[in-house]
This record gives sequence, C-alpha cells and structure tokens, in this order.
Amino acid sequence: MADVAPALSPTQMRWLMGGLMVGLFVSAIEQSIVATALPTIAGELGSADQIAWVVSVYLLTSTVVTPLYGKMSDLFGRRVVYRTALTMFAIGSVLCAVAPSMGFLVAARAVQGLGGGGLMSLAFVIVGDVVSPRQRGRWIGLFTTIFTVSAVIGPLVGGLLVDGPGWRWVFWAVVLPAVVAIGVTSRGLRLPFATRPARIDWLGIALLVIGSSAILLLPIWGGDTYAWGSVQIVATAAVALVATVAFVAHERGADEPVVPMHLFGDRTAAAIFTMGFLLMGSLLAVTTFLPLFLQVSTGASATRSGLMLIPQSVGISVIATVGGNIVSRTGRYKWALVLGPMIAAASLLALTTIDPDTGFVQIGPILLVMGFGLGMVFPNLTLTVQNAARFEDLGVATSTANFFRSMGGAFGAAIGGAVVGRRLEQELIASLGEQRYADVGGAEGLIRSPETVRGLSDELQGPAVAAVAEAVVSMVWWSVPAMALMAPLALLVRERPLRTSSAIGGVDA
Repeated sequence: MADVAPALSPTQMRWLMGGLMVGLFVSAIEQSIVATALPTIAGELGSADQIAWVVSVYLLTSTVVTPLYGKMSDLFGRRVVYRTALTMFAIGSVLCAVAPSMGFLVAARAVQGLGGGGLMSLAFVIVGDVVSPRQRGRWIGLFTTIFTVSAVIGPLVGGLLVDGPGWRWVFWAVVLPAVVAIGVTSRGLRLPFATRPARIDWLGIALLVIGSSAILLLPIWGGDTYAWGSVQIVATAAVALVATVAFVAHERGADEPVVPMHLFGDRTAAAIFTMGFLLMGSLLAVTTFLPLFLQVSTGASATRSGLMLIPQSVGISVIATVGGNIVSRTGRYKWALVLGPMIAAASLLALTTIDPDTGFVQIGPILLVMGFGLGMVFPNLTLTVQNAARFEDLGVATSTANFFRSMGGAFGAAIGGAVVGRRLEQELIASLGEQRYADVGGAEGLIRSPETVRGLSDELQGPAVAAVAEAVVSMVWWSVPAMALMAPLALLVRERPLRTSSAIGGVDA
C-alpha cells in the first residue's frame, strides 16, 4: 500500500471494535461451552463413540483454515472475508442446534469451525489494520481479556444452559450475537482497503489443508483411536511429512503464496511462531489435566474445578491490560516476552509440589502468578509479529502466528494426556497390583470419570488419589522446559521501534 489511509472516525471505530469483540467472544466461548454439554448430547443422540469428534472436528477445521483467512483477507479485503467467517459460524451454529444425529452434529461442528477460525484470527488482523503498533498494545490486551474471560465462563454458561433450556441452546445462544456482529461490522468494517488482483494458489491451499489436517490428526488419533505405532498413524505421519515438504517447495516459487516463506526467514517472526507453539503446548497440557487433579483430590465437580482456574485468567486479564498500556506508553515490549515465560515457568515449578492434600487455597496463588507471566506474553506475541510484518503481509503473518498456537495446543493436550495416562498406569499398578488396577477401571477409566475414584473404598481411594497427583505432577514437569525455552527464544526477537502509523487509521497524534 503506497499511502496511509485517513484515520477512522471515533464513531466508526466504536462500531468496528464492538463488532470484533462480539465476534471474538462468541468464537472463544463456543470452544469451552460445548464440553459441559457433551455427556447430555451423547445421552440424547447416541453414538457415544463419536462424542470426541464434536470437539476435535472444530479444532481441526478452525486451525486448518486460519492461514487461509489471513491470506484471503490480504488479497480481497477484511470486510468480505470477515463477514464470510461470521456467516459461516452462524450457519454452523444453527445446524448444530437442530442436529438430529451425532454424525450430523459432527459435520455441523466442522462448518462452525470453518467460521470460528476466521473470527479468532481476523479480529487481531483488523486491529492491526486500524491501530498503530504503538497504540495497539491497549487493544490487544483488551481482546486478550475478552478471550480469557469467555474461556472461563464457558463451562459455567454451558452447565446453566444444559440444566435449563437444554443442550441445543449451547448453540442457539451464539447465533444471535453472531448475527448482531454481522450487522455491527457491516457498519464499522467499511475500511478503505486496497485489494490487489491476484491468482489464488489452489495447489498451495490443497497442500496446506492436507498437510495440516494430517498433522492435527496425529495427536487426535494417536494413543486413543489408534496405537502410536499402528499402520494408520504411520500412514498419517507419512502424508503429513510429504504434504508439508511439497507445500514448502511449492510456496517458495509461487507467485502469490498462501504462506510466504520469507516470513520464516525473519528471525523475529520465526521466534514468535515457535514461542506461540510452545506456549500453547505447555499451557494446554496443564489446564487440560489440572482439573482432573482438583476433581479427584478436592471432590470438586467438573464445573467447579474449571472455576478454580479463575485466578489464572484473572492474572492474564490484569497484566494483559496493564502491560498493554505500559507498552503503548514506552514503546518497549521485548522485556515482557523475556520476563513472562520465566514467571510462568517458575509457577509451573511450584505446581510440581502438589500432593493429595493440596487444595485450591494452595493452588490459587500459583495460578494467579502464572497468569501474570502469561499475560505478559500473549498480547505481545501478536504485537511483535505485526510490527515486524509488512503492511501487505499483516493478515497472513498474524494468522500464521495463530496457526502455530493452535497446533501447539493440540499437541500439548495430546502429549499431556499420554504422559498422564502412562504415569497413572505405572503408579496404580505399583500401589494396587495388576488385579486391583483392573478393578478400578484402569488409568483410562480414572481420567475419563473422576467420580470413579470418589466411589472407591478407603483402601483403594488413597492410592488412586496419590497416583493421580503423581501423574499430573509428571505432566507438569514435562511442561516446565517448554515454557522456559520461550525466554531464550525471546532474546532472538529484534525489538524494532513500534510504528506510529497503521495501514488503515492514519498516524498517531
């Protein structure tokens, strides 16, 4: 873009940001709200063996399309692409709400994920368009807070809807806000975006979809649907490798690559992509299985154990907001990328001290401090990659960063599950013996149904609770180096002066 467009009016900015916040909120809350309803859904629709796909297929489709949304919005403008994502999300939500069978619901969730992936990434892309990097920290901090809050209240809202009007309202509840967001952004998202004629790289898109889908299916299938050494997993890994190598080779010579390879030649962008993968990998491994420990050790319900993670979300929200203002005032952000992982890693080390007698009073402060560290990192990952990217690559750079985060989350949850399951099996067999281990339902039974532990006799319950604690601690130990590794990676980031102009929005006063 040769010229900087004039700044948006305050009214247009309010409409635009309001619509983006609504879209981000419904997309984020839908990822956490559904989990609470899964048992009820399985009871009504049957086909319980497909229930995991209600979550997995959303993760799969929303992750795979993330880089595509960024690239398409760079080519054809944010408004049409963002409204397409909102419309697809709303249609998918309606289809989920009226699903007559489990197979239909899984397919509808795929459609919903195709839209949700765009809402998540394009919100931050559009903020990057209209707000200069120097002032962007405040807005990204606010958006991070919205995302965090929605993830926390999702299980609670899901429980209330399931117990009230029924599980279908888990999907109906997001339709109206999505429609409102379409209307609001129709008014606010009239941006003077300079599109450019270009040929769509269909081969690149196909290779990206095949390769990233195969990569994501590895943690989804591995150790659960198929054994890690099975023919299915080996074949999927082979497809992932071949498609990824072909994609990279093709993109290097493409006229209009889906993901420009020069992004990875910039050490700042490469460091940020890797940090995002490690961050979500270590975080999802912990937050996925820490509620298991809380349910078993304290007897908390699934919803209550989720609410016990609120201190972490509070820490993220507070520091993301405060830190965003500090970055906007000082123009310095590298300190947060270095210090944040160190604080989060130290908090994970503190979590390794939990035992069967540990309760929320001991864990709460640790999670709060962990949130402080994460709150320094989350917003500044986006800010850094956007400040380093060229205006014409803003969309694809931002969405590629989000893509690596999603990939990291998928692998973190899968690896965490494998570590917890293996250690739990070892501890239970050692303390109970083979026969009693079978009597309590094995490691898989305990992970899937913590109520099983609470129903055991006193003789069996103590060893089972201790085994769960040891298993979760072993998983936390695996997460510590991944979190700590982000600090030296952050040292590779070149702290460029934050630009005081944006592609659409003028120059700061």
